[in-house]
Amino acid sequence: MRTPDHTENIEQRLERLEGQLTDTKRSLRRAHGFLAIAGIAALGLLGAAAADMASIDLLRVKRMEIIDSKGNIVLAASGDASGGRLDVWKSDGCNALRIGSNEHGGDIALWNCQSKTVAGMFATDSGGELAIWDNNGGRSARVHDTGTGGAIELLQASKPRAHLAATANGGTMALMDLEGQPSLVADSLASHASLQLHHGMTLHGHQHGGMLSMGHGTDHVPLMLSTGDDGQAGLTLTSKMGAVSVATADQTMPTVEVHNTLGESVATMTLRDTGGGSISAAADDGTAVASLRADAMGNGRIDLSDQSGTLLATMQTLEKRGATLALMGPNQKPVCAMAASSNGGALNLSNAQGVPIVVAGMTEGRRDGAISIFNQRGIPVLTASNGVGGSGQLTLNDDNGIRLMELPQRYTAVDGANGTTLPSQ
Repeated sequence: MRTPDHTENIEQRLERLEGQLTDTKRSLRRAHGFLAIAGIAALGLLGAAAADMASIDLLRVKRMEIIDSKGNIVLAASGDASGGRLDVWKSDGCNALRIGSNEHGGDIALWNCQSKTVAGMFATDSGGELAIWDNNGGRSARVHDTGTGGAIELLQASKPRAHLAATANGGTMALMDLEGQPSLVADSLASHASLQLHHGMTLHGHQHGGMLSMGHGTDHVPLMLSTGDDGQAGLTLTSKMGAVSVATADQTMPTVEVHNTLGESVATMTLRDTGGGSISAAADDGTAVASLRADAMGNGRIDLSDQSGTLLATMQTLEKRGATLALMGPNQKPVCAMAASSNGGALNLSNAQGVPIVVAGMTEGRRDGAISIFNQRGIPVLTASNGVGGSGQLTLNDDNGIRLMELPQRYTAVDGANGTTLPSQ
């Protein structure tokens, strides 16, 4: 029986194992080299990215958060229904700021740590708006565009206190009381400016002058002061019973007028161009019925009229001549006249046609009195006067003024036949 020989098989197997081991080592060396090259390439890429971030063309995320060292989110960038949004938190989690958008444009909001809005800046349909709130949520200030210009509003707990705005014609400013009602309003317009104080005082200024008015309501203005061109100035005092106005100018005489409730001037005082003064009174419809005036020489005159303005009576004084009084009829014909002079007084009575029919006065060159009666043609038909020695004398005339009789008869000649005195003719 032959014994098998296994020596050769073992040697061949060892050779094959050594060959496989050699191939494995070679493969490992190639793998290590590739990994080294790949690592160097990766480091190169990271260095290039750090050196030039612009080489990253696009980075797309739905939300990006920044955290602090404790892992708290302090900033987040995201999107919402209106667009992009950026939120900022404090380290204690208080959301303090949000930058976003609205239907008109950008929107920035600031909150306090009680989640109350304290400031905001955002786009509106007319422009932009900046708003400030207090810690309780009440609005304190607002800056915005009204469509015609900028406006600033100051509030106290959302109640208006002051307003400043630009308008198409200029600007306006208002200060409010505790009830929110305007207590001061100032307006600047194209041709004038105005200032109002709580329905009590109004000041207007324009290119021709100005006006100041004071009152407590809208029914009437108790006091008004105005100025204008050519030195014009006026003062008006008004009540429910009437008004008084004072006016003056460089080209007209100063005037004081009293008006009734209908607005008609019923009393006027002015300065005449002669230097004297004038006072007139009128009926309730403004018709002049009385006047008192002085002429250039300082003499006075009074005129009285009826309700239609027809002059019926006048009285005046004349230097060194005395006073006169004339009374007229409805046809303005003088029917009665009285006069005073250095010699005494005189009285004239006339008919409706203005013809003197009764004349009484002083005898010319004497201090005695005389009365004459005239017919409708103005011819004296009866005269009563003082005769010689102060006795009475009566003279009768016909309708043509021819003497008919004189009582008592005056004797101026002596009849030589019988020695009697003949009556004078």
